[in-house]
Amino acid sequence: MLKKLIGLAVALVWTMAASQSSACIDIALVLAVDGSGSITDDEYKFQKSAIAAAFRDDDVLAALRNDGGVAVSAVFWGDGEFSTQKLDWFVIESGNGAEPFALAMEANRRKVFGNTDIGNGMWSALDMLSDPRFCAVKTIINVSGDGKETIAPKRRQTPSLYQARQRAMKTGTTVNGLVISDEEPDLPGYYERRVILGEDAFVMEVRSFADYSAAIRKKLIRELSPPTEFQIAENRQ
Repeated sequence: MLKKLIGLAVALVWTMAASQSSACIDIALVLAVDGSGSITDDEYKFQKSAIAAAFRDDDVLAALRNDGGVAVSAVFWGDGEFSTQKLDWFVIESGNGAEPFALAMEANRRKVFGNTDIGNGMWSALDMLSDPRFCAVKTIINVSGDGKETIAPKRRQTPSLYQARQRAMKTGTTVNGLVISDEEPDLPGYYERRVILGEDAFVMEVRSFADYSAAIRKKLIRELSPPTEFQIAENRQ
């Protein structure tokens, strides 16, 4: 049943992109999730369950309804020596269709480890966004991680964080960050300087994985809501 739902969701996004030559989908969002060696198996599972839960949250679904059409996918990244793990595109139309993505997120089995190659993960996300059959008014990459990019000698050529960021700049893609700074307290500043990109880009920080669930929910609402609406919602809390 899950495979059928995933297949329908992927087919729908290409149908929409092909049929709306003059009107693209509103937002395309790729979650670029840290799966490097610093992430334990338990933490990896926690990230998956937190993201799935966020796409079942009433406030996130309300933001999705307000956006109209949103395409969402995910990339799990680790060492650039190996391929990233990708979830295909899922279309959420007026808030409907989030459950297939949540199910696919929960079903994902870990295949990434190794160095913290943020650039490789961002590059992979940009590859998904650059598919010629795909069309979106706004493109966003949501990068989450617990460390700085690893620079390792004597390795094959892989896209660096700088190269990936330059590519994102050329395509007008917004890059936001969610950092888990339990081991590197200066990580938010690093993401501010080296990772995020765009006029409305931002970094959110959590000090432990225990806070990740609330943060990913809040981050999604901020990314999916116009700045004025997000500020009003913040003031009400």
